[in-house]
Amino acid sequence: MPPTWERDLDFYLVLIDDKPASIVLDLAAAGEVPLESHPVRLSVRVPLLRPREDGLRDPDELDELSAVEDLFTERLAAEIDAIFAGRVIHDGELTMYFYVPDEHRARLEDLPSLTGPAPGDYEPAWGVSDDPGWECYLEFLTPDPYSHQTILNRRLVKVFEDKGDQVDTPREIDHFAYFESQDQAEEASVALRTAGFEVDDLDPPDEDGEPWGLQFHRVDAVGGGRADEFCAEILDIVLPLEGDYDGWGAPMVQPEVN
Repeated sequence: MPPTWERDLDFYLVLIDDKPASIVLDLAAAGEVPLESHPVRLSVRVPLLRPREDGLRDPDELDELSAVEDLFTERLAAEIDAIFAGRVIHDGELTMYFYVPDEHRARLEDLPSLTGPAPGDYEPAWGVSDDPGWECYLEFLTPDPYSHQTILNRRLVKVFEDKGDQVDTPREIDHFAYFESQDQAEEASVALRTAGFEVDDLDPPDEDGEPWGLQFHRVDAVGGGRADEFCAEILDIVLPLEGDYDGWGAPMVQPEVN
């Protein structure tokens, strides 16, 4: 059976063993996995033909590697109901991760019989592991809070850009965070004020048991990587206090009309 969710692929960059890695994953799977129906993990490793010096993909190899990914993703889904969880490019290799029903485990011994030969001169190798808890997806592919926020920032800034916003123009930006206790929220308020934010009065829990809410503001630009910078500042304060940063919002700044 196909996944019960609509795929939502995105990427982020991270260091693995002090070397850069580009990770793509299906964000929509978060909250849906693990799937009891797909307890077997298939890892397909493909050495790059022309990696950059840092081990990442050269732009000239983009189309070729995309063809490899498309072939495996489409053929394995059709042949054995494989679910593509994500892929990593690191240290000169592309590794794709799939989850497969146990009933198809034996067929994974001869992967080329399922997919056909890889395009071009690529020589895939593969491995099969038991992973009923989807630990590879949850503990390896899933981004940490900082990397996840960069994904959200990139998407939101693109919305601003697509609407003609002057993203490098500072404006007041609203932020939201939640804490389980009043003490945690008050400690965060002090730290945020020290960092230059204007902090509103605490919003106490409501009758439904919502946690302590905190809204705060500061004038910043959102373009040029600035969103990632101010979010990192906030996460450095919120996360050690077991808080949940709920993102930011800001008014649009349109170009002046002469």
